[in-house]
Formats: sequence, structure tokens, C-alpha cells
Amino acid sequence: MGLDANYPAVTMNDPNGHVAVYNQDHVVIGTLGPTPYESPSVNVTCRLKKWDDAYWYRLLNPNGWSFPATSAYVSADETHELNPGQPYPIPECSDSSCLSTARRFAGLALAALGAVTGAGALWRRRRRK
Repeated sequence: MGLDANYPAVTMNDPNGHVAVYNQDHVVIGTLGPTPYESPSVNVTCRLKKWDDAYWYRLLNPNGWSFPATSAYVSADETHELNPGQPYPIPECSDSSCLSTARRFAGLALAALGAVTGAGALWRRRRRK
């Protein structure tokens, strides 16, 4: 797994250890580390707070691990930026999970329901006069 110079990268804190790579379901799908593992470093797209209220880096490419994944993560506690801030700082991930999408939809639905209910009550008051 080669690194892409157009994206930020993280590497292991312990060069002789290993770091688990997790999929979107928090299941181990691979390992970072020295030989015989894939690589001690990986490209990442962003940093987010996820499982156990800890920070994680989302990998650029979730493919090529032992198990299939739609997204892959490594612990921010077990890794660090390969070249901090250069050439691209690691941004925070936008929250696009199903739960946040459901919250946004529920908020809009409640606002619409409130508007319809308010308009109906106003219409009834005017009709009675």
C-alpha cells in the first residue's frame, strides 16, 4: 500500500508494534505494522469522534484489507500525523451518519408539522369571528 502525496497520512506511534484497522461496524479488518503487515502508514481523509468517545482517522481507501469495508478507521491514540500540517492538515470529518441524517429530517418534519398546526389554528380562529 503506497501513500498518495495528495492526502494527509498517519503512522504508528510505536514503529515496532501494530495498529488495528477497523471497518464501519468496528470490526478489525486488518493491521498496520512493519513486515509482514501491509504498511506502518496510511492516507487518511479526516478525524472524527466515534467509538468509545475516542478520536479516529478515516482511511482514504477502505479496500485491500482482509475483510470488505465501506469505510475504515485507525485509532488517533495509536497513530500520529506523518508530517503534521504538511502539505495538507487533517480536517474534522463532517457528520453524515444515518443518525444525524434522521435528526435533521425529524427536525424539519417537526418544524413543518408546527407550521401546519399553527396555520390551522389561525384559520379556525378567523373562521369563528
